[in-house]
Amino acid sequence: MRKLFFPCLLALLSLLLSAYRPMSANFAVAVTLKAGSLTTQTGGTGGQPVANLGVKDQSGSADDWNKYVEFTTPNAPYLGYMTYSVPSGVPLSTITALTVLVNYKGALEATQTWTWAIYDWTGKTWVAIGSNAGAQNWLWTSFTFAVPTPLGRFVNSATRQVRIQLRSNNALDSADLDYQVIRLSYSVTYWKPALNMSWQIQYSGAIDTSLNVQVYNLDGFDTPKATVAALHARGIKVMCYISAGSYEKGRPDAASFPPSVLGNVLDGWPDERWLDIRQISILKPIMEARMEMCKTKGFDGIDPDNVEGYANNSGFPLTYQQQLTYNIFLANAAHSRGLGIGLKNDLGQVNDLVGYFDWQLNEQCFEYDECSLLLPFIRAGKPVFNIEYNLTTAQFCAQANAYNFNSLRKRLALDAYRQACR
Repeated sequence: MRKLFFPCLLALLSLLLSAYRPMSANFAVAVTLKAGSLTTQTGGTGGQPVANLGVKDQSGSADDWNKYVEFTTPNAPYLGYMTYSVPSGVPLSTITALTVLVNYKGALEATQTWTWAIYDWTGKTWVAIGSNAGAQNWLWTSFTFAVPTPLGRFVNSATRQVRIQLRSNNALDSADLDYQVIRLSYSVTYWKPALNMSWQIQYSGAIDTSLNVQVYNLDGFDTPKATVAALHARGIKVMCYISAGSYEKGRPDAASFPPSVLGNVLDGWPDERWLDIRQISILKPIMEARMEMCKTKGFDGIDPDNVEGYANNSGFPLTYQQQLTYNIFLANAAHSRGLGIGLKNDLGQVNDLVGYFDWQLNEQCFEYDECSLLLPFIRAGKPVFNIEYNLTTAQFCAQANAYNFNSLRKRLALDAYRQACR
């Protein structure tokens, strides 16, 4: 066992931090809203689909008619509005910013002024947010229009709709829009466990939910929603186990993994194969779907396993930085869904990842004399949940308690058997 410098100071720090209570944290999320419909009141359009406004692909003097929407003034100035819908998963009270992004090509403002406004559902009026001032003559120009506060008045509380108006001051010319979206920012709250928490982890056998602990760690696929709800009724938080870095034969979504992302078999686990975490574009929807499953079942946080493929014989030339990128993606994906997330093992990247994850879940750091590497979590006021399989409690509990770890002795099968250090 490596010795710590200033053990008394560390013990005092741990004692003070152990008084921390479970709390929540906020995470900023941004989503892009695309127009669902276009209503023209006066003037006309070129007939292109409103979906063209969701992709920004024109610049300079480009003029691909099929990729933008033309707004015309055949007999009168143009007047119309586009309607956007806020996703049902976004609580309206948590919206922190609305920004309208536009790619415009048309006449100079001095010749024809085009203005944008947003509808105030409370005041039943349009509020101006910008114009084509500063645009180049018939060259694509990008605009960013910030929506003024308070923001709640601009989202219909019943339909969740937002309306953006476009109008010209005369009928002298037309305008093209290649892009018009709303960037919506909102804040989500997620669970952050306290430094000192009693817990149980069980993946096999009949789940014993009778324990007087503060946290359970259960398999995301195998655990029904009712079990999570029953634990919540007793004030218990529940972590959702998923494998984020390996393919597991027999999982309901196993067919979602293409052969190109499957690597070597995990040592000791013949039904699992390492994933090529460089291919985030492929793995992202799979992992996000797993997190959505955890959220739907009511779990409070994610326990993502096998997130250190770069340090193993994965079958891919994974680098330290590629693993960091993937693990940070996992942390952000969890937080954006209102879920806490722990770093599973991956001791070599603790210093780089402690700021992104809410706890550390470690296996066998005492057996392999690696526990000092986990102390950045303790110093950050974030808990370490530690499991030992082969050591007796007499061999590690005293040191675990000194470190202020939440340590258990478990069987490798992770059944109901449990010996806690405190």
